Amino acid sequence: MLVSLFRGRLSPDEWYPALEADLSARLVRLPDGEQARVVEGGDARHPPVLFIHGWGASAYYYRKLLPAVLRAGRRVIAMDLRGHGGSDKPMDETLYTADAMAAHVEGVIDALGYDRLDIVAHSLGGGVALDVARRQRGRVSTLTLLAPVGLAPVRFLVLARMATPGAVAPLVRYAVPPWSIPLVVRALNGTLGDFAFRDVDEYWAPTRDPAFGWALRTLLHHYRLAPRTHEELAQITAPVLLLLGGQDLLVRAAESAQRVTSLPGWRARIVARAGHVLAEEVPQTVLDELLPHLGVDR
Repeated sequence: MLVSLFRGRLSPDEWYPALEADLSARLVRLPDGEQARVVEGGDARHPPVLFIHGWGASAYYYRKLLPAVLRAGRRVIAMDLRGHGGSDKPMDETLYTADAMAAHVEGVIDALGYDRLDIVAHSLGGGVALDVARRQRGRVSTLTLLAPVGLAPVRFLVLARMATPGAVAPLVRYAVPPWSIPLVVRALNGTLGDFAFRDVDEYWAPTRDPAFGWALRTLLHHYRLAPRTHEELAQITAPVLLLLGGQDLLVRAAESAQRVTSLPGWRARIVARAGHVLAEEVPQTVLDELLPHLGVDR
């Protein structure tokens, strides 16, 4: 922890996947000039799997899943959402609505040149993926949701919005010291999870940009975190795997699972002692469910 406290934030060239031999990062330019950072690896001829992280995270969230999916014969792409990580953080509130964030992901898919792909998404990214799968029914082969928003009301949302008036956004870079990162990770885990010192560095690094805090606050207030309607969910034609943590403090696991019981092609599992960050906490459990859902041999 002393390293994280006194060395300063990681520079962008040190960010994940700097220490990974089989993965690389690049910026993808969209037609309007906006740039999105993607981490990718694997044979470009193999079927692609797009990984979308949640609020405040980055492609680093999927570091424990990407190598296994790559070894299973898939092309892997983990993007930094607009406002996160190394992607652009435009200061325009209209770009952080649910429709705008879905269009952003669709733009990245277009820029990457994929006609069809699988999607794995977590938390707020899960809400984005729900909308993408509904809007792009012919392009999503399978959808895997890890503790997603958009199925049940998010706990503590009213409190979080009350605690983040517009004036606090520029202060995020100063209000999130590195020692606070383990506290947040610990709170989001269930009884099965932990954190490493590298996690502190990676999750703290983007706070160097004042626009990062502004983007997080804007998403909290302007993104549609409310549950999608039954009619909207029924428009998703891809097979859906829903994984939830039984000790999730933010996403209501039982209520989310109940929402999808009548939807054809949906399968839900609650991991009893897991929390919100499933890919961090129980990566092998996620892989045991994800790889068969993708239809690959292990």
